Amino acid sequence: MCPKKRVNKMREGVTLTEVVIGTVVLAITFAGLLATFVAVRKYVKRANKRLITTELVSGKLNDLYRYVRDDTWDTTGDLRIGTRNIGSYTIDNQVYQDGGSPNSYSSVATVGDYRRVSVTINYP
Repeated sequence: MCPKKRVNKMREGVTLTEVVIGTVVLAITFAGLLATFVAVRKYVKRANKRLITTELVSGKLNDLYRYVRDDTWDTTGDLRIGTRNIGSYTIDNQVYQDGGSPNSYSSVATVGDYRRVSVTINYP
């Protein structure tokens, strides 16, 4: 006796289940990519704010550098002990000063003849 051969006939086309599974896989992939782009955009925006703030603080500290003279610290210089208002900055049509608290810097005496300067810049 000879065994009967089974012949599998392949249907042509795609079943509905395959289409649904493929669509779900593509949707998950695109959702992940979109989430990545949104996260990167937030990161770049935050990094730009930090860069602008660093530039503003660096500019103010460079302005204060001319007052680094021991004989004028306590009399006329801007490095005398206390807090001073810097004012607002406008960069790319954005004003960098919060409504409640102004941009400022403060000078504090430390050990010896040194001063510590803290600069506060507020984001819009």
